[in-house]
Parts: sequence; structure tokens; C-alpha cells
Amino acid sequence: MSESTTGRESIEKAIRAIGSGLLSDEDVAALAAASRIQHFGKGDQLVSVGEVPTAVTLLISGVARGYYIDAAGKDATDCIAWRPGEVLTPAAGLQTPSPVFFEAVSAIDVLMIDMKCIIDLLETSLGLNRLYNLLLLRSWDYHWAIKRVVSQCKAKDRYLWFLKEFPGVVDIVPGRHIATFLGMTPVTLSRLRSALRAEED
Repeated sequence: MSESTTGRESIEKAIRAIGSGLLSDEDVAALAAASRIQHFGKGDQLVSVGEVPTAVTLLISGVARGYYIDAAGKDATDCIAWRPGEVLTPAAGLQTPSPVFFEAVSAIDVLMIDMKCIIDLLETSLGLNRLYNLLLLRSWDYHWAIKRVVSQCKAKDRYLWFLKEFPGVVDIVPGRHIATFLGMTPVTLSRLRSALRAEED
């Protein structure tokens, strides 16, 4: 079940933290007026495939994942979000239908900003345009890093990369989701974990 709050001070604090110093006081005030902080419980779904988002959703705390159903009808993890400020609106086009499902892997808090406010403010705010471009570039780099690791690295190196780049997430996200994220089977991941534990002993 999700719960929301519209506490202005908490919302403005979250926006400033995500804004990377690029937003003016006027930008922050306009965004805060069209925002709410939403809580989702573990397993709650934020967005479905084909859904057109009505808000830009940004992670404040917790872990979420994007996933799709593959040709065999199995759940495959596309991305994992754990850093505060990560965007959980899965398409770069603000009014594009979602290509993936998004769910809360743990209890999460998110900042949800009304889509119309974002679109209108992008027409006039240089700071918001800079922030939008920055978030797009971060997302681009993130997805290319995943693609490079999955396509070019051995299974052990993929898992070690995950442990380094996603600290602590291994204790929150189920192994089957980590496995599909890294392009391997749960059995392969389980064997890797056992081998690494044996090396440490």
C-alpha cells in the first residue's frame, strides 16, 4: 500500500538535494507546489508496461527495480535503482509509455512531481533543462555500463562489478533478480557465491 505526504519543507529539501545546485529558488517553489512524497511497501508496483506516466518519480530512499517479461514468459531485471535521486520514470520521453514494470524491492520513499508542471517549466527554466540533461546523461552512462559488463565480462567479473557498484544491494535484492540483471542464471550466481565464500575461508 502506498501513502503520500505533501509536507512542503520535506519536499523542498528533497528537490534541492536532487537538483544538484542547478535549480533556482523559483524553480524549487514551482516544483514543490506540484509534488508529493509517496511511500511504497516492499513488492508494490509503481508503473506498468505501456502506462503513460503522470509524474516524474525520483528515489529518495530504498531500492527499486525495473523489469520486463521475456519471450519465455519469465521476469527479467532491466535496472536496479538505489541511489537517492535516481529517476524511476523509465522512458526518456516524458510522455512515452513505459517499456518496463517498476516495483519496490524494499520499502521506498519517492518524490513524485506532476508531469504537466515539469513540461511547462522546461519551457522557461534553464536550470531544470540542465538538470534534465544531467539525469539523461547519468541514465545513458548507467545503461551502457551494464551493457558493456554483461556483454564483455565473465560471470565472476560481472558479479564482482555488481558488488562494487551496488554496495549493500546484494543483501536487499533477491538473487534471482540479480542473476537476470547480470545476464546469468540463478544457478550460476549461486555457484559463484559459493566459490567466492570458499576463497575467503
